[in-house]
Amino acid sequence: MRFKLHSKRPKFDKQAYDEQLSKAIERAKYDYEKARKSETAMFESDIAPRMIKAETARAKQKYFFLLRAARQRGMRGHWSTAFVHPE
Repeated sequence: MRFKLHSKRPKFDKQAYDEQLSKAIERAKYDYEKARKSETAMFESDIAPRMIKAETARAKQKYFFLLRAARQRGMRGHWSTAFVHPE
């Protein structure tokens, strides 16, 4: 009786991964821009200002993390376009 020590992994589809990363960057950019634009309006509400700044900072870090990952993969894109929802 023989046991398989190594099972075959499915091939890594670089193009599909790059496409998913590109879409994630577009969504993150939208979230970051939305957070930046609504930050000033939210300061007038009852929400704690530290929470507002923290949410904006989180969106910014997520966006820049994804951009860094794309740069490391050597991807090129149009992520600096105007504020447009990525739907």
